Amino acid sequence: MNNIVLRSVSLALVLSFIVSVSPAFAMYGARPLGMGGAFTAIANDANAAYWNPAGFAVNPGTDLYGTTLLTNRNVRVGDNLAALKMCFEAEVNPYLWAIGVGAVSLMALEGAKYLSDLGILKKNWGRDKEKEKKDEAVTNQVLQSGDQNTVPVGKEAKEKLGEAVSGMVNSTLNTVNNAGSSVRTNIYVNPPPRRAYWGPYYYPWYHYDYDRPTYWDHREDRAEQETQGSAQFGFGLTWLTDHNSDLRQDTNFYTLSLATGYEERVALGANLNFYDLAVTALSGSKVRGYGAGVDMGLLARPVDQVSFGLVAKELLTTDVYFENGATFAYQMEVNAGIALDPIDDLTLACDVDNIFEQGGDDRTMHYGAEYRPFPGLALRAGLSDGNKTAGASVMVGSAVIDYAYLGGAYDRTQILGLTWKM
Repeated sequence: MNNIVLRSVSLALVLSFIVSVSPAFAMYGARPLGMGGAFTAIANDANAAYWNPAGFAVNPGTDLYGTTLLTNRNVRVGDNLAALKMCFEAEVNPYLWAIGVGAVSLMALEGAKYLSDLGILKKNWGRDKEKEKKDEAVTNQVLQSGDQNTVPVGKEAKEKLGEAVSGMVNSTLNTVNNAGSSVRTNIYVNPPPRRAYWGPYYYPWYHYDYDRPTYWDHREDRAEQETQGSAQFGFGLTWLTDHNSDLRQDTNFYTLSLATGYEERVALGANLNFYDLAVTALSGSKVRGYGAGVDMGLLARPVDQVSFGLVAKELLTTDVYFENGATFAYQMEVNAGIALDPIDDLTLACDVDNIFEQGGDDRTMHYGAEYRPFPGLALRAGLSDGNKTAGASVMVGSAVIDYAYLGGAYDRTQILGLTWKM
């Protein structure tokens, strides 16, 4: 009974985060930013959409996540962030898994070629097109390059976009839920042994459930009785919303993520991003714009102590079209990272962002550390392009509370996140 009450309270807290309408800057997750943004080779929670979509195929279970700003509104795009992560395991022959991934990749490639032939979807490298960063406002660019006399009529278009996204999401959720409930049983014949943390038992506030592990659990210690090995299949929905009167821009980013992995040694993932923007002219009228893009991510863990990550953001993209005739494309960015576990419960990570210096911008370096002294507590520190960051997480029952403090150019921003493990 106590566990049921605790889960109910956790869910209520998460939902209160998600429906919050106060001005806040989510900045893509308290935990990753507490590590200085060095998260490309980790991405093992519901933050994966922004950092590396392959991470949705790590740590089976279902997570509902929300994050918001506590202090110091930033000038970049972002308000509240909400995410749903679903991942399940199944016994799969490694050859069949590889063949399946190859077949799906070929179908996706043919679909991309078809959309490219129609002039809808375009490759984003080598294009002579005005491009913008996703975390920066585009108000001035849209109003300067478009027709100021165009009357906004975007309500009907926005409703159609919402109906299409809602239908696709509901269909995918039903498919994933049915598949997960049918194949996830009887994978573990014997329960895995519990590791000793300062004693023989887990701490009373830490909820241990191997069907929905956290980053405190050591998956390599599992006692599986599998004959073929296990494959992971992940799904995610992420929504970032921003209503920023100072920037005169309303932003909604919707992301559908799909991922698969084998033995959590290698994982592949993709994002399908939908963009719904509205900029406000000095007259007070709003001009709406819509677009979409595709991200690809890879995670590899050749040994238990080392993992590598690679993500290409906006690898394929449509232009973002505005009602006043203005158009632009979001800038492509390729990030790479490495994470090391020199000892149990300590992770050191390093990321290089924008390694090809797309858009003429310099590459940036990110360093982070996460120490988990015992189950239910994690301490973090990082260096994000020269700016110091710090953070911590506490897990109580089914709820994980994340906190991050960002110094330097972030001007002492504080972020709070909450995950409910369903």
